[in-house]
Amino acid sequence: MTRKLYYEDTYLKEARAKIVDIKENALLLDQTIFYPTGGGQPHDEGTINGVKVLDVYKDEEGDVWHVVEDPSKFKVGEEVELKIDWEYRYKLMRIHSSMHLMDHVLNEVLGKGTWELYGSGMSVEKGRYDIVYPENLNKFKEQMIELFNRLVDEGGEMKIWWEGEKRMTQIRDFEVLPCGGTHVRDINEIGHIKKLKRSSIGKGKQRLEIWLED
Repeated sequence: MTRKLYYEDTYLKEARAKIVDIKENALLLDQTIFYPTGGGQPHDEGTINGVKVLDVYKDEEGDVWHVVEDPSKFKVGEEVELKIDWEYRYKLMRIHSSMHLMDHVLNEVLGKGTWELYGSGMSVEKGRYDIVYPENLNKFKEQMIELFNRLVDEGGEMKIWWEGEKRMTQIRDFEVLPCGGTHVRDINEIGHIKKLKRSSIGKGKQRLEIWLED
């Protein structure tokens, strides 16, 4: 199975690896810093030996494949240089971490057990949290922004550990959440909310979209 360096150190920007297999336009490496699409988080962007990586995905065995622009430039057994687009990855780390913090903010503002997560997603521009809650969330928006930004200013470690095959995360002593994504070390890296938008996506279902300050 591919050694997942992005779990050992999410701040790794470059690494070397060996090509184990090539299938059509995808490379299988012995280890990688490229996060594959999963858990609502998009795959990393970057290059392998200067060749653009177009897609990164994990197969059923847990191996990570890298779809490249020009597979003819590679051969099995070759050692290659990996470089991720760090600015892109770091934005995703901040966005993903902000959604975990928002989980705690919703518990504090709305009350734990009063709302239910319906779905989530993210891009480098924003995070999306879909929840089931009977009241219009606009009435709590300023309160949520104020608490979120105050917690970011206070800071706090984002702890990560494994329980068997399950990867767990926890901000400070807040809720423990299972998550396979990449995160910042301390929530003060997230930055303040620039914009929080609420919209209806059906009866009792609401969408919160989060934009962060640069």
